[in-house]
Amino acid sequence: MFGLRVTPIVISLIVIFGLTLPAFLVYEPLDTDETVSWKLVVVVAIAMFGIAAAVFRILASWWQTRRLIADWRGNAVPITLAAHGLRSYKLRHRFPVFAVVGIFRPRLFIAEQVFETLEEGEIAAVIQHELGHIAAFDNLKRLALSLCGDILVAPVGRSLEQAWSKAAENAADEYAVRTGSGATTALSLASALIKIARIIPNEPEPPMPAASYAFERGHSLAERVQRLLALADQDEVPARPTRRMLVPAVTLISVITTVIAVDHRSLAYIHEVSESVLALLQ
Repeated sequence: MFGLRVTPIVISLIVIFGLTLPAFLVYEPLDTDETVSWKLVVVVAIAMFGIAAAVFRILASWWQTRRLIADWRGNAVPITLAAHGLRSYKLRHRFPVFAVVGIFRPRLFIAEQVFETLEEGEIAAVIQHELGHIAAFDNLKRLALSLCGDILVAPVGRSLEQAWSKAAENAADEYAVRTGSGATTALSLASALIKIARIIPNEPEPPMPAASYAFERGHSLAERVQRLLALADQDEVPARPTRRMLVPAVTLISVITTVIAVDHRSLAYIHEVSESVLALLQ
């Protein structure tokens, strides 16, 4: 699902910067009497708007995450939990936060009421779940999915983002059960989710642009609990087969693009095609 959402944008960028732009630089004459029509201006304006929105989202996400961490650290104290290598903090917050914030230097924040509500084994199970998100780079993927929506400048692909988010939670649950204590971790995680859901106040969740919650309102609690109970009945939770087709596909496309780009005849043909497309917009 992540690949379906991201691959079209990645391929487009490779074609633009690997083929179209080199063909333009090599074969476009310096002196030309071509004019820029209003239709072309509109197309370019829409494209620039999408690019600007994506750049703005990157900067805004970085700034908001930075401010959020600074604000939360001001109301938190460092704590030492099980050996997981994460910088962890106990947080004073009205919301029962249990989340990993950040992409490349993630930090774990746990609200005080969560410690008061959950038992030690349940906290350990949720931490394993969050480690699953970190191992899969889910915060980075969530940002990439949002960027794709900005670049397309169209409300398409939202269902893919929602489906990916649900699948990412399921995968993190599986990771916790597989790397934890099996059925015990599954039952502890299910119990923790129910307890956290009971103490969530009836107010909007705090904005966290580059973070993963242990429990999000948009996901079905009943479905996750039932799935965890099913995982508890299994003797072993096998690792999901790796179907990371995005990297091989992008690599293959990049190689093909490079081969075409060094062939002047191919570049000349690409330039002719692009000129024909531009003629339609005149």
